[in-house]
Amino acid sequence: MQAVKSSRRRPSLKRAAVPAAAEPTQTVRRRLPPAERKMLIVEAAIAYFAEVGFEGQTRNLSTRLGVTNALLFRYFPTKEELVERVYQQMYLGRWGSDWEAALKDRAVPFEARLRRFYKSYLSVIYSYEWIRIFFFAGLRGVNINDRYISLLNSRIVQPICTEVRHAYGLPPPEQVPITAVESDAVWGLQGQILYIGIRRFIYNQHIADPEGIVDAAVDVFLSGIASVASAASGPSR
Repeated sequence: MQAVKSSRRRPSLKRAAVPAAAEPTQTVRRRLPPAERKMLIVEAAIAYFAEVGFEGQTRNLSTRLGVTNALLFRYFPTKEELVERVYQQMYLGRWGSDWEAALKDRAVPFEARLRRFYKSYLSVIYSYEWIRIFFFAGLRGVNINDRYISLLNSRIVQPICTEVRHAYGLPPPEQVPITAVESDAVWGLQGQILYIGIRRFIYNQHIADPEGIVDAAVDVFLSGIASVASAASGPSR
């Protein structure tokens, strides 16, 4: 049976490391083309917000860049616009273009699809910047978490619920809508994958085998999801 091929090259999870205290960002040179200068500002903002959170002031960011605050605001007139660009690049820009299709490819066994997706997903979120910005945004009330969680729900969590139903011969969502119990079970697995990054980049714990933890989490999920989905979608519900 042909395996699903990922269009994304995954970095080695075992070598990911928490950076030391951030050095001042390289000065933005004055003769850069506008598009390149703008990208450097965004990259500097990602590093800055990952280190200090969204309490950080743009004037401190401009100091790190070696430019005036006025020049920074020429490209991003408000802090909210800069944060939006960070979201676009860090979260939407790293979204796997093949994830949804691969999860729905029934030519591949469901278990194999699940393991492959979560290892690919972990390779994207398993970074200092991704994890820390996500949590700083939640603590500060920045509109990143709600949007990303909504994206996960519609494109990952609900499709996995549908594929669980199909894999175990249960009624499709068109006949019996997906229940909150089923969705929560998948969110539980999603949370276990996220927690690998939390342990590494929030708690600074050493993670020897991230992909091994993914396999264990999937094993636990698969050991119980059939009975959960069956009870939720059956006539006794």
